[in-house]
Amino acid sequence: MERDRKELLSSLAIVSSMGISVAIAIAIGVWLGLTVDGWLGTKPWFFFIFLCIGIAAGFKNIYMIARRESRNEDGSDQRR
Repeated sequence: MERDRKELLSSLAIVSSMGISVAIAIAIGVWLGLTVDGWLGTKPWFFFIFLCIGIAAGFKNIYMIARRESRNEDGSDQRR
């Protein structure tokens, strides 16, 4: 029972970190795009460019987290 609880909390932490990393990547992209647009007066071009870059970075973060966790699970199964 204790082991199940630890696995559940671990899974929730992983999912939470995925969501947070996507949100932060998109927020940084939006902020950078708006800032560059403000400096250059090119509204909304850089906003959309950096928004797309932020979305791509968010999905890359999800992929990297999932890959790392997959490797961790494979390694822990072999030790048992």
